[in-house]
Amino acid sequence: MKMKKSVCKKITWMVNILLVLFLIGGCKKNTSSGQKGSNANYDFNRAPLAQNHYAELPIGAVEPQGWLHVQLEKMAHGLAGKLGQLYPDVGPNNAWIGGNGDSWERGPYYLDGLVPLAYILKDEDLIKQADKWINWSLNSQQSNGYFGPKPNPGVKDTVPHIQIANKADWWPRMVMLKAFESYYSATKDKRVIPFMTKYFKYELKSLPQKPLDHWTWWAKARGETNQEAVYWLYNKTGDKFLLNLAPLINKQTLDWTDGFLTGNLPSTHGVNVAMALKAPALNYLQTKDSTDLKASYKGWNDLMKNDGVVQGVFTSDELLHGKNPTNGTELCTVVETMFSLENLVRITGRVDYADAIERVAYNALPAQITAAYSGRQYFQEANQPTISEGDRNFTTAYKNAVCYGLLTGYPCCTVNMHQGWPKFVRNLWMATPDNGLVAMLYAPNTVTAKVADGQKVTFEEKTDYPFKGKIEFTFHHDTPVTFPLHLRIPGWEKNAEITINGKTYSNPKGDRVAMIKRTWKDGDTVVLDLPLKIRTDRWYQNSLGIERGPLVFALKIPGKWDKLGEVDSVPVWGIKPQKPWNYGLLINHKDIPSSFKVKVADKMPDYPWTIDTAPVELQAEGKRIAKWKLYDNYAGPLPHSPARSYQKKENITLIPYGSTSLRIAEFPVILNR
Repeated sequence: MKMKKSVCKKITWMVNILLVLFLIGGCKKNTSSGQKGSNANYDFNRAPLAQNHYAELPIGAVEPQGWLHVQLEKMAHGLAGKLGQLYPDVGPNNAWIGGNGDSWERGPYYLDGLVPLAYILKDEDLIKQADKWINWSLNSQQSNGYFGPKPNPGVKDTVPHIQIANKADWWPRMVMLKAFESYYSATKDKRVIPFMTKYFKYELKSLPQKPLDHWTWWAKARGETNQEAVYWLYNKTGDKFLLNLAPLINKQTLDWTDGFLTGNLPSTHGVNVAMALKAPALNYLQTKDSTDLKASYKGWNDLMKNDGVVQGVFTSDELLHGKNPTNGTELCTVVETMFSLENLVRITGRVDYADAIERVAYNALPAQITAAYSGRQYFQEANQPTISEGDRNFTTAYKNAVCYGLLTGYPCCTVNMHQGWPKFVRNLWMATPDNGLVAMLYAPNTVTAKVADGQKVTFEEKTDYPFKGKIEFTFHHDTPVTFPLHLRIPGWEKNAEITINGKTYSNPKGDRVAMIKRTWKDGDTVVLDLPLKIRTDRWYQNSLGIERGPLVFALKIPGKWDKLGEVDSVPVWGIKPQKPWNYGLLINHKDIPSSFKVKVADKMPDYPWTIDTAPVELQAEGKRIAKWKLYDNYAGPLPHSPARSYQKKENITLIPYGSTSLRIAEFPVILNR
């Protein structure tokens, strides 16, 4: 007997709904409760875009404290604040401030970090610097909407073997759009919205004839940067033409969705890949196809599976290069990975993306830049027992790529690195759809933001995280306010505890966001206690990585800094190890964490990211492996674990990866005690 058509339609409809829920469920695991509703205080996505899980707070809402504030101050007094004086390509002759010099990505990259840094710190000198660039670009817009320097093919790239003529390229304008977003967030300057609207109308008209790769291939590889800015503006204006522009940009961009799903990436350039991690998920906002969410998630996990190293990033020197810890990772890849993950957290709400941000920020990022913020490495290595000039097993060879300096390797990282910490600060807190707040990343800070029906409240977050696991939030407001506070519980935490005003509230499981909905009164205190237990994982050649909370630990190797020469009158620094480095670990296989004794400083240093100020040490036992030696300027082939050694047993010290310059972070495990 045939079923009636209406019954068939209902069954088909129900099956389709269940299928969609199943597909989305695989990509929206680990989200907080209370995601229904509409936040009237901050910009969530306009229809018909899919709703983002969290929304950004304005720049300035989160103020760094403690060591994190010191970090940003070091940037202000170091390269981020003085780069124009030290590097001519972003000096007074840069074409993005009216000169006849570089008109490509150098200036926009620099501004992308300078703007949020200046306004987070409320530093008047930095604000003046940033505003000079912003104002010139705003005033450069032509009647057709095009903006920026006029093409100057006579200007060549400063690196001899890569000559990029200055052209009317889409790519540097994409980066400048990011800077405009930050600037508007901090200032609400009324010029920005009509400026971007006019430019996007120019793009909609011009892209069919002059597609993203018309001038250079980089815009085609990185079109998601442009697409994100289009959605940002749409959420401000609701202009329908933007919903036609975004798919056009996506169509002209490399197909990262297919690439991540199939593993056949359209580009293996590490920075392209890092930027593209957010591309499918951004496209999901308009397609609402859960396959796009799956593509970003699979792409990230496949990268870490096939090219990942212990400090939380993937090797890219400059191309993807497998899991060997002597392969390099470009600094641009580090900061762009962080930026993509920050976007992915807001879109999906996934806790594991937030865990990944902290792992990168608290390990890879500080290790690659000097403590005074006066120099950086182009490539870093997870196992890096010496820093010197000379060839290494990188896919792109620069003789000084691992040396600290201003222009070692290629100059892109000199200008692009500045976005890492300021954007991390901004994403410590986010707005939730239920008119609340979520503490998504942890560090010492104070947040002031709107909740409930628009009341502006403050949480003071006191913590020595990531070195200690106690995070204390104190609420401040003149009158009681009812709203939900959400707290991320990291996936690595199994024994979290939340107390409110000294009384246990809950013991939430890890890998989720806990919600506290209550009427808050001035002085209310919430403590999130994350016991930081030692964890281990296996890496290249079955080596051992040691973790505690978000921190990765590495062998403490004292080093002597040597000036190796100069590039454009700026010193290039190498480091020679002053003690042996070729240790394998002796461990208790029945209880591996017991093989390490934890020593935590009572008082936090102002700046924790140096070998001398590291606030946490792990004591362990090891043996030197005689056959493991330097080879061609880097650590020779990593002995497969378990390895044998007939050397004497020694006590060794491990410190946080981010506090090292020389290091071994993926350890052979010694078979015989």
